[in-house]
Amino acid sequence: MMAAMRALGAHLRAHLAVMMQYRGEVLLWSVWGIVNPAVLYAMWSAAAESSGSHEIASYDRAGLAAYFLVMMIVGHATGAWDVYQMGHFVRTGVLSPMLLHPVLPMWRSLAENIAYKVVTLMFVIPIWIGFAWLVGPAFKATAWEYLLGTIALFLGAALAYLLSYAISLIAFWAPKLDALGEIYFALCMFLGGRFVPIAALPDSIAGLARVMPFRWMYQFPTELLIGGRVGFRDTLIGLGLQIVWLTFSFVLFRTLWFAGLKRYTAVSG
Repeated sequence: MMAAMRALGAHLRAHLAVMMQYRGEVLLWSVWGIVNPAVLYAMWSAAAESSGSHEIASYDRAGLAAYFLVMMIVGHATGAWDVYQMGHFVRTGVLSPMLLHPVLPMWRSLAENIAYKVVTLMFVIPIWIGFAWLVGPAFKATAWEYLLGTIALFLGAALAYLLSYAISLIAFWAPKLDALGEIYFALCMFLGGRFVPIAALPDSIAGLARVMPFRWMYQFPTELLIGGRVGFRDTLIGLGLQIVWLTFSFVLFRTLWFAGLKRYTAVSG
């Protein structure tokens, strides 16, 4: 484990340097995480204002402003792209030299993920502040909700990364993962509450969302950080479910990784 931590530190320093060299490109990558929730806020707040109750899923305009502002932050913290990247690594043989290193390639991927999120903070924090100033979000969180919401945010980020990486290992059997990546992204959007609060979805889809991991990555920490949405008992249950899904994702990763290595053969793209 100490060797893995040293390797993570070395990879992190290297990737931070790379990200700083490509600040313009990194800025463009980070814009999507801002534009998408902002557009969705404009759409759903307009829908709420035009409804008889002036609400969508019990969120009024200020509540929706808070929801999509926090969802920007949660989406930034939970971003993961290995489900798109691993297929290229396997198909082109890029993965082969990584396997010669004394630590798993996942540590390199994790360092890249963290470096991106750290460097892009210089771009997204001013935009978050500007968005909050423009839309006037309403927060009701108490101290315990902020504390447990922050814990839920870190657990959600870990879950999003590990599950994405585990799913990306399907590339050992099917190296073209572009379609799978789009399906995974769509599930995160709809079943994670990123498109609209889950309560606004049809009952059948909302019921499915409650038993899938995506809600615990996105909407659960978002609701906690807004405040007044999740009771203390349900919060503890939610944190427990995050840990359960994290454990499942780790077991899935270990299973697919060792099974995939047994059949891995680098091919040209």
